[in-house]
Amino acid sequence: MEKFQRKTIFIKKKLQYRYMLLIILSVLVGFAIVFFEFSVAISDAFAKEPALLQPLIDQMSPTMIMFGIKILIYIIFIILFSAVLSNRLAGPIYHFERVCRSIKETGKIRKVHLRKGDQFTTLQKEFNDMLDVLDKKREGTK
Repeated sequence: MEKFQRKTIFIKKKLQYRYMLLIILSVLVGFAIVFFEFSVAISDAFAKEPALLQPLIDQMSPTMIMFGIKILIYIIFIILFSAVLSNRLAGPIYHFERVCRSIKETGKIRKVHLRKGDQFTTLQKEFNDMLDVLDKKREGTK
């Protein structure tokens, strides 16, 4: 059994970019909802007691800049995480395509071997079992 090692993160770029975009947009929507709820709560409180909240808001201004920087760092982390996660999804698809292309071009049965932690390990087993059956049938007709 050959050991399959992938060296690049972006193998099926279009699929991975769509997957990453979905994850990033989900996180941004979450941020937007929390920000909106926080803004409404502060706005309501400020409308009721402006004199009490003004000193707090004045002190929070420098903290908000740091909060914004932390959000940017978090978004960068989410981008990197989604790239690695999308690789675990797109890599096996790419590998299945390569094996199918190889079988089609050479006629030789070649099994799929995925990395530990990749998605589609059940599909890998079923695919390899199917290849075994086809190989036995082919040998029986010779």
